[in-house]
Amino acid sequence: MKKISPGQAIQAGWLRFKNQAALYVAFTVVYFIMLTLISSVGNGVGTMFDFLGGAKVSLAISSIISGVAASFLTLGYAHVARKDQLGEPIEFGTFFDAFRVNQKPLLQVSVVSSLVGLISVIMFPDEFFNVASGQIQDPDEIFMMIQDMGIDLRQSSGGTLIAVGLIQLVLSIGLMFSTYKASIEGSDLFESITWSFRVSMPNFFRIFITFFLVGILAIIFTVLTLFIGLLAIIPIITLVYYDLYDQVADDPVLGVPLDEEDSF
Repeated sequence: MKKISPGQAIQAGWLRFKNQAALYVAFTVVYFIMLTLISSVGNGVGTMFDFLGGAKVSLAISSIISGVAASFLTLGYAHVARKDQLGEPIEFGTFFDAFRVNQKPLLQVSVVSSLVGLISVIMFPDEFFNVASGQIQDPDEIFMMIQDMGIDLRQSSGGTLIAVGLIQLVLSIGLMFSTYKASIEGSDLFESITWSFRVSMPNFFRIFITFFLVGILAIIFTVLTLFIGLLAIIPIITLVYYDLYDQVADDPVLGVPLDEEDSF
């Protein structure tokens, strides 16, 4: 079993970002713009299916569309990092390699991952989705609904909520490498998912620790930079996650390309 090193992943994420900082920041701006536009389209498509089940179905459909788009865009960081490690030429268009290669397996895995992300949705009252979808905009009515939702959730079984949360956490970590496997290696849906679970579950706590450390550092840096730091934080986080994948990959690219002053 290949063991993940959280410290190595965080250091590698920073070094990869540092080597191509301008390129990563530029793409992150495009990333935010494209994701915002796609989310708007997703919301529009979702409202077309209100008749199937109201705001809950609408929000679920828009979430799947946004989730799939986010997967394709986020994998752009991984493709650039991969080529950077291999010493291959990098250009801005490399960030869109996920749209050019192995699209079908990545699309399938992204849909499954998005569906897993909706597991906890079933635990929330319908009022939550009416507010989230913008169907209710009156402040007083929203406040009253939030109070009602709080009562409903307190009356629900606490054990059930915890169990659903744990299940979603396990599935999310289990699937976290599947998109890399599909997009970078071209593996099919079944192989990508089974391989991801096989390498991530033995490293569950190491991955969780990485999430925790990265989350704390991201919050501190974002607040200190008045949120401008998100342009650096987003790519660094995605590069940290990419390094986690590279550490357990069947054919890892060893080492991180360093600038001369970083060599030792």
